Amino acid sequence: MLTFVLAVLLNSAFAQDLNFGYTPAPGPGENPALLVTPTRTITALYVSIEVGGKTLEFNKKNLPAGQQIRFEWPRDAKVTHADAFIRASFADGNVTETNVPIDYQFKGQLSIDLSRAVADLDAKTVTVSASAVVDEAEIVAYGAHKAELDRRVVAINAGPGAIPVPFVGSPAEVVLLDVTLKSGNAWAGFTYSPWFLDIPHEDVLFASDSAAIPPGEEYKLQFTLEQLRDVLDKYGAIVPVKLYIAGCTDTVGDGAHNKELSQRRAQAIAGWLRAKGYSEPIYYYGFGEALQAVSTGDGVDNASNRRALYMVGANPPPAGSGVPAASWKAL
Repeated sequence: MLTFVLAVLLNSAFAQDLNFGYTPAPGPGENPALLVTPTRTITALYVSIEVGGKTLEFNKKNLPAGQQIRFEWPRDAKVTHADAFIRASFADGNVTETNVPIDYQFKGQLSIDLSRAVADLDAKTVTVSASAVVDEAEIVAYGAHKAELDRRVVAINAGPGAIPVPFVGSPAEVVLLDVTLKSGNAWAGFTYSPWFLDIPHEDVLFASDSAAIPPGEEYKLQFTLEQLRDVLDKYGAIVPVKLYIAGCTDTVGDGAHNKELSQRRAQAIAGWLRAKGYSEPIYYYGFGEALQAVSTGDGVDNASNRRALYMVGANPPPAGSGVPAASWKAL
């Protein structure tokens, strides 16, 4: 069975809440199917699939992280498109809803695995794994408010295995890439968001060895909150906007202690924004002394380094963003 893994917009190797897949070329006697794999425990899962003029509904409860669930519909050679709606309620009370269009055909041999996809802003590529040689890719780039920025067909001539797919359009403007890969008569498609944005802000400056937000610094966070609302207005309709907060410290004190302190600072800012009404997903991580605004030697008390950075994207900060890979924690 060939399976196309669709690790889009909701967190996989990129910390998705759900991974999706489907069979792009069902074999003889095989029914088309949608595959859903949660990365966190689900208390309730509702799936609705519209296909061939009919609507199929499924309900599942109490699904552990990592368990793949298969939703099939009857095979009909005249029907090669379905639209799925998924609503997942998680154990932490969060709810995710998404629509997944599914195109398939009853022939060909090509599957795409995004479970180890790697985006590189410097190289302007997203690398995925293909089951066969890929001849070319049709790529459509969308920007804010889902405006089409660019559309082109590019030669790939690589595979099986890892294949680099280039970005089209300006990386600074592209929010979503819609990619169709072709291998002879077979094809497979995926969407991926390379979008990543630093939130301009005035740093909240913490007191030495403290994660408490000084009352006199809260006005800065109020401005950040307004900036985030503007981001949601421009991009929220095309990608799930996730906020990443990176906590930092100066070089006074033990490195391990500073890493823990920086995490508490990031969490404090995340909690403040949530308390003030920001309801989108928030992730935080403490980088300790690693992301200094002003480079100093050890043991230097520098208020500029006692701060936090704010970034938004559909996925965690990619290579080339200036922020190291991290095990981001969900608020």
